[in-house]
Amino acid sequence: MKRMKHAGDVVLLFWRFVLGPSMLALMSSVAYGLTVDRVLAIVNNEVITLSDYKKQAAKNDADADREKVNEAYLRRMIEEKLILQEARKAGIDTTEKEISLSIEDFMKQIGISRQELEKRLTDEGTNMTEYRQLLKENIMSLKIIDKEVDAKVVVGAGDVRQFYETNKDLFLEAPEKVLIKAIYLKLSDNASVTEITDLKIKSLKIYDEIKKGALFDMIAMKYKEIQGEFERGMLIPVLDYKIFSMKEGEVSEPVWTKDGVYIIKAVKTFGKSYKPFETAREDIRQKLYERRREEKYNEWVKSLWERSSVSIR
Repeated sequence: MKRMKHAGDVVLLFWRFVLGPSMLALMSSVAYGLTVDRVLAIVNNEVITLSDYKKQAAKNDADADREKVNEAYLRRMIEEKLILQEARKAGIDTTEKEISLSIEDFMKQIGISRQELEKRLTDEGTNMTEYRQLLKENIMSLKIIDKEVDAKVVVGAGDVRQFYETNKDLFLEAPEKVLIKAIYLKLSDNASVTEITDLKIKSLKIYDEIKKGALFDMIAMKYKEIQGEFERGMLIPVLDYKIFSMKEGEVSEPVWTKDGVYIIKAVKTFGKSYKPFETAREDIRQKLYERRREEKYNEWVKSLWERSSVSIR
């Protein structure tokens, strides 16, 4: 919970508790000489004021329009307050030692001294006392999240294995490939029926020779030869379908395209290779944990909203 900075806050809370919501609007417009903050939300009898919002907005986004309230950001502030209230309700607290250790870790991580930290806080319009209070609330919130969310997320060995088998393509290291050689007989532009017929007879004759035992490489030397290693989808559909339906060492019947005819030999086939399960296991476990934690967290926060009194002004 943020500390109240203005006398108006005290007055506002007093009338909220004593006289109820009906007086709140009146007190907002008639301050009797006191500056009363505009109330943006009431969360289980705790208020979030415009000054609270501006202060948070300044810390998180220096360029934000702090006069215009962003509803999504306000809801996040409400959510943070609900979590902190739940921590207090559960009797969770933070020791001064925990706060000091957190500050020391922070300074060590970013490589600054205490004097430099205090200067930064001053430049941001705050001080070490307020900073320690903020850390205290953050640690309390983390503790209740750990208790109500993190501790209840379970990822079993079977879950990890099932994810690996079901989503195996996510762990693909090398795609399926085929090394081919092909005899290519080009079809001339605007070929006549006679030319097409002659090319068809020629291609069938070549195929027949190979089927009878002639060496593919020897025959290919007489014609234009194409060779290469291709992944699925790299060639036009008719060729792609053919080479990925062939067995290693197999020679295809003539395959016609609009440009000519191919007689293909599948020299070597390479199946897909995957990252081994043992290598991928920890990444999968972490992915599943994060996914389930997010689901559990959202369910828990939703339950906080449902059993709380929240009024957005």
